Amino acid sequence: MSVELSVNGKSVSVESGATVLDAAEKIGIEIPTLCHLKGREPETSCMLCVVSHQGRLIPSCSAKAADGMEIDTECEAVQAARKDILNLLLSEHVGDCEAPCVRICPAGLDIPLMLREIERGNLEASARIAKRDLAIPATLGYVCPAPCEKGCRRGQMDAALEIRTSHRQVAEQFQTLETDFPDLGKSIAVVGAGAAGLSAAWKLRQLGYGSTVFDKAEQAGGDLRNHETLPLEVLDAEVESLRQAGIDFKLGKAPSIHDIADGFAGVVFASEEYSNTEFADAFYAEEHKLAVKAVTNGKAAAVALDQFLRGEVPIPGKPFDSKIGKLRDAELEELKKNCSESVPVEDLAAEAARCLHCDCRKPASCKLRKYAEQYGADQKEFPADERGHVQLIGHDEAVLFEPGKCIKCGLCVKITKEAGEELGLTFVGRGFNTRIAVPLGRKLEEGLRSAAKACVEHCPTGALAFSDSEERG
Repeated sequence: MSVELSVNGKSVSVESGATVLDAAEKIGIEIPTLCHLKGREPETSCMLCVVSHQGRLIPSCSAKAADGMEIDTECEAVQAARKDILNLLLSEHVGDCEAPCVRICPAGLDIPLMLREIERGNLEASARIAKRDLAIPATLGYVCPAPCEKGCRRGQMDAALEIRTSHRQVAEQFQTLETDFPDLGKSIAVVGAGAAGLSAAWKLRQLGYGSTVFDKAEQAGGDLRNHETLPLEVLDAEVESLRQAGIDFKLGKAPSIHDIADGFAGVVFASEEYSNTEFADAFYAEEHKLAVKAVTNGKAAAVALDQFLRGEVPIPGKPFDSKIGKLRDAELEELKKNCSESVPVEDLAAEAARCLHCDCRKPASCKLRKYAEQYGADQKEFPADERGHVQLIGHDEAVLFEPGKCIKCGLCVKITKEAGEELGLTFVGRGFNTRIAVPLGRKLEEGLRSAAKACVEHCPTGALAFSDSEERG
């Protein structure tokens, strides 16, 4: 027996007993869920899946589909309810999506992953990360004022990590790296061979474009060549690495408009001399007295031009980023559990091993982050009287549990029960003091002997993660 209903004006037929969520899914309409596990009894603990039926909000994961239902998953009331739900969840969320050092770095260097590769002894891999994000990482290692180090939480304990020195040293050891890029069959002109122009050309090359850099100067580098602390052989080596990656340089002559327009699908102007030049397919990358900001401007112009050529609408703003704020002394000590003690002393790996790993282990798969961004959630909308504590459980085991990131959805409890775990996970306490734990105060690994993988995969936040997992890079 089947029932007929409509979801967002689309008719759908489902078997009797199916839920509204099932009906929406059948016709390709996504309804957000955090506590739902397909094929299992609904928890209805998060209520993010609410939809409107006859002006009333109902949880689609548990509401049974019925004949004649007219479901709306997108109306204003539904959108507002979901945003409020996310704001409430985030008001108790104790976790950083991104590490403070990454937030502060204008060029967005993936500092945590770079440091972890150094710690593991994978210096070439760390050099690839630095090159990917910075274009001229060795050069910046001499001229950047290192704002990232000012945000490093390790500085609250003793001394900030030497991030600038780290990417400089690995970049100097491995200059020629990537040469295998996609080929879109299009070339872009880049006018100006300073930090912004070099960065734009490099980002375009990564995206699959051919690029030619024009500059009236005889050598690439722009104002970088006047920097007192920068050995010019370092800059020359990085320019050569860009050349070996397939970027052409036409130097020693100011390009004409004909030079720029002829045979190019677009242009990036990274020179003030052309700031008033108007091209329909031109984007501008401002040079800056801080080379790292110039690099950022070059990357942004390249991405904007790529989106224009693809016909894509740029998405404003940055991804949602949960922020803890300043940590308490006890919390810093808690995060110190992440630091390795098994690396040689007084070398690059030892310095990298001091990283507190305060970034999230699941920044890509976290559904809470995804929906917070989608619905424009505001973590400060419902401020808690006192935020929870940063805590690491199982830091020396395969799976790490961070209670501050847990939304008490109950999925892990259900999964461990179905898996037949002897102990599993369960709810402990009542009311606001309810928490997830292994019964009898036992270790996390004792509760996750067979269901660890499923629990980590289905956890909708970064609360449960593999200790050595990476969703970056």
